[in-house]
Amino acid sequence: MSESKNASNGLPFDLGVFDLDGTVLNRDLQITGRTLTALRRLRERGMRLVVATGRHYAGAREHARRLDFSGKDPVICYGGAMVRRMDGETLLHRTVERESSLEVLEWAEERGLHARLFFDGRIVSTPRTTNLLRNLSHPEIMEVATVDSPAAWLREADEKPTKLVLIDSPDDVAGWLEEARKSFAGRLFVTRSLPHYVEVGSLESTKSRALRFLCKRWGVEPDRTIAFGDAENDEDMLRFAGRGVAVGGLNARVREAADLVVPPVDEDGVAAHIEQLLEDH
Repeated sequence: MSESKNASNGLPFDLGVFDLDGTVLNRDLQITGRTLTALRRLRERGMRLVVATGRHYAGAREHARRLDFSGKDPVICYGGAMVRRMDGETLLHRTVERESSLEVLEWAEERGLHARLFFDGRIVSTPRTTNLLRNLSHPEIMEVATVDSPAAWLREADEKPTKLVLIDSPDDVAGWLEEARKSFAGRLFVTRSLPHYVEVGSLESTKSRALRFLCKRWGVEPDRTIAFGDAENDEDMLRFAGRGVAVGGLNARVREAADLVVPPVDEDGVAAHIEQLLEDH
């Protein structure tokens, strides 16, 4: 059964969706006071707010809490593979079939790429690197197992990962990313979320699919949503939303997917756009 619609808030949108890294979080993982104030003003007007991130649930919840999310508020995490409330209740969880996961891992091994398997609350990875620890924020909240071959590990495990990540130096990713997209086209979703980070998930495990799920649950029309993002894993979400806002506009694919571009996170582009929206309505 769908949850009830919000009362009219006088704004053109009922739902605001925010990527984290590079959108409301800067490189130092800080959120400006101006951004916090802007989001609070949207809540005061009756808008629903959702975080949509490639981060695992614990990391997503940590930063969402700083944005005043709590209780029954849902977060979209693992790039869209999971929707889970702040209180821990899971509303949606999609996984990648084992055979497909093995195919991706073997493809990566043939090219000498590092790989990680993300499960709910834990990671299986090629040997630990500085990037692994940095991106986890607080590694103690995630169980991390390092193995020489994630493919060999998965052959012995009776589990389906939530998503996979392939890692390479930023300059080298461009040399194989399109090949990966073509190799798994029509079967898996392949997207770049960070310069060195390529995420692979099921075709249903995208931010737009998770957003569609919440819109249906809440009775919100897609054209009554506004979404903010800065990376290629935000493209589908920006296209789905009634207004897609590219933050920074450094990536041509993201610019093309969006309806408009605002200044980067270091210039409070999100906050400035929300302020103008509130002023206009």
